[in-house]
Amino acid sequence: MRFNYFIFFCIVLFLGFSAFAAPTLVLEKNQPVYSLKEHGLIFYNTDNESVSLDEINKESIWIEASDIKQKPMISTYSKWLKVEIKNSSERADWYLSFGYARLPSLKIYDVSDEHLKLEFEHSAIKSFYDRPVSDPILFIPLTFQSGSSKTLLIEYQTFANAPANVRLHNYQDYLATSQQSTLVNGAIAGVVMAILLIICVNLFFNTNKTNIYYALWTFTFLLIVMDMAGFTSKYIWPTSIGESSQFSILLMTTVPIFHLLFIDSFLQLRKFNVLAHRIYSLVLYIYVLLVPVALWFETVFFNLVLSTLIIPLFLYTSYWSWFQKAPGIRVFSLSLFNHVLFLNILTIVGASFGNVFPVFALSDYIKVGYLIEVSLFTVALAVQNKSVQNQLVSYLQEQVDSLNENLSAEKQLQATNIKAVQQKEEKLFADLSHELRTPLTVMKIQVESLQHNIVDNVHSSYGKLMKKINELNEFIDDLTQVTPSGQVYKNSNIKTQKVKDIINATYDIEIDKSLLNIERPELLSYSPSNLQRLIDYDSEGFKIVLEECCQNAISHGGNDVRISVHLDNDEDSLIVSIDNSGDSLNDDVFEQIFNPLVRLDDARNSEGNHKGVGLSLCKRIIESCNGEIFASNSELGGLGIHIIFPLKV
Repeated sequence: MRFNYFIFFCIVLFLGFSAFAAPTLVLEKNQPVYSLKEHGLIFYNTDNESVSLDEINKESIWIEASDIKQKPMISTYSKWLKVEIKNSSERADWYLSFGYARLPSLKIYDVSDEHLKLEFEHSAIKSFYDRPVSDPILFIPLTFQSGSSKTLLIEYQTFANAPANVRLHNYQDYLATSQQSTLVNGAIAGVVMAILLIICVNLFFNTNKTNIYYALWTFTFLLIVMDMAGFTSKYIWPTSIGESSQFSILLMTTVPIFHLLFIDSFLQLRKFNVLAHRIYSLVLYIYVLLVPVALWFETVFFNLVLSTLIIPLFLYTSYWSWFQKAPGIRVFSLSLFNHVLFLNILTIVGASFGNVFPVFALSDYIKVGYLIEVSLFTVALAVQNKSVQNQLVSYLQEQVDSLNENLSAEKQLQATNIKAVQQKEEKLFADLSHELRTPLTVMKIQVESLQHNIVDNVHSSYGKLMKKINELNEFIDDLTQVTPSGQVYKNSNIKTQKVKDIINATYDIEIDKSLLNIERPELLSYSPSNLQRLIDYDSEGFKIVLEECCQNAISHGGNDVRISVHLDNDEDSLIVSIDNSGDSLNDDVFEQIFNPLVRLDDARNSEGNHKGVGLSLCKRIIESCNGEIFASNSELGGLGIHIIFPLKV
């Protein structure tokens, strides 16, 4: 009978021990990674008691890690994970990871029946360089001799008491996991930076509150990605703040503020849903007040509670916005629902009550959820901007149609005015012709008197008078080609020619070489490619312009003329300058000399054969070739005439 009681007692003792003992983790040769929570016991040290061998040996405190349900708490507490490990593989080097870039506190003990040995310790006050492995994600190297057994006690704390994915990797899997994590985090950060660049460009050209809030929210998300990936602690502040949770707390408490501001501004709730706007404003004020509270007490517990409570508000906003008619509003509604799913439910609720899908880390939910949301928000803004552009195009089309109607009426009025101007011009030229032919009649009478031997040296006087008559007739002919409107000269001789031809034209000027010393450009000073460039101009008209400029130099006492041709490849133009050594002019008359019927005082007293409408005719010829002409004082002391022809591309 006693033996039966003894057997019964042993069975009960065995079952009780089995209830609190997790199976031993056996490291096999062919398995690269193990989840320690599937093989270990866990204890939530909510009172933050010191680790001691007596506490560890209390079997009543331990629960299988896979069965425990997490509860939210205000203060940060440590978690004890006890795992018995037997190494049946040939590998001695293994690596412990938690799925985070950093932990506020971490201690690893070697536990035996007689002693408790601290093998590794790391805390928030230590720098990144104190880590045994220089990797953005936290990896701790552990050594298990082949064939040996060891019981480990891992005491750790996590940010916001979030659950950790505690895993043990062999060396090959550690390298693969580290590289994959760096690549994925870098890719996500790169995509977010590209989206942020697009947002900033849009903000530059379209500055408004919505774009400002969106840019700030996206920038904060980029910092969150970099912080969770460990880039900030490794590359920005590796010696001090990198291992502190203050920066993470600041990011996590400010990102919902910019998010709420963006939602309220994008949906224009103040205008279309006043009640929702008031609720969002109230929640926004609470979030702002919680920022210093979270930083002072170093906890985001209250922020997590508030983010959980506003899930119905976000769901209502997503539902309400789905039925609005604004452009891109349904894409925005989907992005908001995505935020509720990934950020509020999977991440925030998961951090408080346990990860719904332990195979994924909470940081993955945050990065993927924010990435999808930012992408959808960007699409929504793009659709909205496209709609605004279409409205603007329609408005501009209406304005163009109205402008065309006004132009038609203006053309009719202009045609009437042109007809009146033409009548005035005809009367003006008729009066001028009459005034000029009157002295011609007198001069002809003088010639007849000379023919009757009334004066001495008949032939000399006759020749002078006839020369004067011819000059006046030429003046009348030139005058008929120029009108004040500047639209009578019709040039039908424009042809495409080379730069080489325009330089050669400077050698064809029909001027008495005894009266003028002309310095012309040389072909050898130009590159062959420049000489082959093309220009549209009237060669005969250009010859008239050159001759007129030379006659102008003779009329004003200039014996030296320098003709230069310059190619401006940057402006795709050719510049011809004709400088003379005659009399200089005042700056205020440079524009007047190209007007018809304008003669300067010294020209009025000149006895030369210079025509009064010469430069005006030159202006009409050059402008008919789409060129420009202007005057200035030249380096030779006289007048400089500059002609600009556009080069053909």
